[in-house]
Formats: sequence, C-alpha cells, structure tokens
Amino acid sequence: MADIGDSFKPGERAPESGFYQCDCANSHRWSTDVAGHPLPPLPQGCSGSQWTLKERRPVA
Repeated sequence: MADIGDSFKPGERAPESGFYQCDCANSHRWSTDVAGHPLPPLPQGCSGSQWTLKERRPVA
C-alpha cells in the first residue's frame, strides 16, 4: 500500500487506484482506475521526472 505523497517513475505499476500528479510546476494530473496498471509517460514537454500519489480512489 502506498502513502499519499509517495512518488513513482513512469512505467512503474501504480500501487493504488487514484489520482497522480507529476512533480513539475505545471502539476499535470493522471487518473488510474486500476491498481497495477503502468503509469504513463509524462506529457510531452513536461520537465518532471515522476508521478506522485495525491488521492486514493476505491475501486467500485
């Protein structure tokens, strides 16, 4: 189980279903509906290097 604020590299498996945000100043967000799916590459032109778990979402 991941904690809010834990960071993960693109391509790593998302440990939790929820909202992830990149670590650049533009705060790109990504929603993953299924834990275990790989996190996507960061958006083109993004200066960040990883995704940070911001909010967990239970799977219905």
